[in-house]
Amino acid sequence: MTERSRQSDPVEGGRPLRRDAARNRERILHAAREVFCQQGLGVTLDHVARHAKVGVGTVYRRFPTKEALIRALFEQDLRMRQKAAESALAHPDPWQGLVDFLAGTTADIAENRGLYEVLLLGAHTSGPIDAARGDMLPFLEALILRAQASGDLRPEVTPSDIPVIQHMLHAAAQFSQGQQPDVWRRYLEVLLNGLRRRPDDPSLATPSLSNEVVERAMGIVRPE
Repeated sequence: MTERSRQSDPVEGGRPLRRDAARNRERILHAAREVFCQQGLGVTLDHVARHAKVGVGTVYRRFPTKEALIRALFEQDLRMRQKAAESALAHPDPWQGLVDFLAGTTADIAENRGLYEVLLLGAHTSGPIDAARGDMLPFLEALILRAQASGDLRPEVTPSDIPVIQHMLHAAAQFSQGQQPDVWRRYLEVLLNGLRRRPDDPSLATPSLSNEVVERAMGIVRPE
């Protein structure tokens, strides 16, 4: 084995995995991503093992609990959402940056039930995942303030509105699943028309949810 190949081998518990163990780990991760995407986080490790075509003992050697497997898959996904928010903040058009972020994130959760449950339902909690989800709120606040400062976004919109909007769009995607799964894009257009500021807009009569209420609904636990 060359020095280069040793450096690129997956590491577990501080030690590089053997080639066969590394292949099994990647097979398990790939299978878990597929079943979590299609069926959500309620599936068992036995189900993942069958989908990966490995023994369940092999799964438990690599991931002793389902929570460990979920963490391995979704911590990176949540950090990718932060990268998407950073890209949206860098867009020269504040409104288009916000639109791109909403469209990209909704596409992800519409197609991936597991990511939806982790990101918006608090279906899995761990220190790193809770931190990654909680870290999204400052990005949302910055996107909204920037779009409001440009005069494009209604002044009543708050960061806590965004997770609620994403729930609505995910529900639209699920409602039409198997028939027209991308219909959520139509309702995103409807919502964007409502979010965009116009001179003759009446003020919204109902206040938004507080950040604390939304975080509780998402399962985000802040340290005392």
